[in-house]
Amino acid sequence: MHQHIKSLPHHPKRVIAISLVLALAIGIFGYKEINKKTLPPVVEDNSTINTNNNSSLSQNLSLGFLTGGRIKSVSVKAGDKVLKGQILATLDAENTQGALTQAEAAYETAKANYQKIINGATGSAIDVAKAAVNTAQVNLDGITKQQNILLANAYANLLNSALTAKSDTDTSIPSPIITGTYTKNIEGTITIVINQGGTGGYFAIGGIATGTGIISTTIPEPILDTGLYIEFPTGFSYVGTTWKINIPNNTAPNYLANYNAYQVAQETKNQAIANAQATLDQANASLTALVAAARPEDVATAQAQVDNASGAVQIAQAAFQNTIILAPSDGTVVSVAIAPGQIATPNSPAIEFTSNVSAN
Repeated sequence: MHQHIKSLPHHPKRVIAISLVLALAIGIFGYKEINKKTLPPVVEDNSTINTNNNSSLSQNLSLGFLTGGRIKSVSVKAGDKVLKGQILATLDAENTQGALTQAEAAYETAKANYQKIINGATGSAIDVAKAAVNTAQVNLDGITKQQNILLANAYANLLNSALTAKSDTDTSIPSPIITGTYTKNIEGTITIVINQGGTGGYFAIGGIATGTGIISTTIPEPILDTGLYIEFPTGFSYVGTTWKINIPNNTAPNYLANYNAYQVAQETKNQAIANAQATLDQANASLTALVAAARPEDVATAQAQVDNASGAVQIAQAAFQNTIILAPSDGTVVSVAIAPGQIATPNSPAIEFTSNVSAN
């Protein structure tokens, strides 16, 4: 072999031939290596190669509702091109839509309440609460005053129930005439003892009031400061007799009616004042809560309400989504097996769909 190599310079034609063979072999090898890096991958006949080295594949899908109900709308027909997320069909979802709206409103309310607790009351809110306390106090004072007057009037009527003078012993002569309005606001008995003194008669007063008075048969004479007056009929001698005025007069024809009215007035007063006091207490409690810092338990409760409301929204959203068929991707509607007004069966094929799935 060595001898043949040494002899090559003496045979130029052989050197040229060998060089050509080697060059051809090297060229073929380099060509193959280059094409391994530049040729696209081998794909199936029904696939296409795009300019960014991605392939677009087709996938047939059967779409249907996840819940049952009456079909409200079908928005596509066979052959329509649709985009991902496009609504293809819907059920009559009035109830689920209403439930979702309510859940979302409750969620927003819970969030607002939580934020209110965290932030605390504003100055304007505290001013409003203080005004409510003042109003409640004025209302309580007014109601108390009014009810006290009404009760006092009812009690005065009771004490003045047809007042008369009665004798425990002598009933042969007519009773003195009692007029006026009793004003001392004290229950008890006024005793009138008829005596003779000087040129005219007089009477001594005992019991609720003490003192003396003048006997008159022509005009009513006052019984001290009781608000009552006494007048004696003419032609009779009252000297030595004793008369009593019972306050109230529980034998009077109007006593029972006046007594019942007084009881009602007292109950009405107690209830009216209690209601007004409760309103004031509530206003004070609201004001205290506003100015107080948020307590951890209040924050925790508000957060739990937010979490519960959020969960309710998710459930309502899922129920509402089950009444809609959406295009899962860009594609083409192959066939439609449903129509508005029909009753949909859950998970039954409703729309045949060819999806264009992009794969890298």
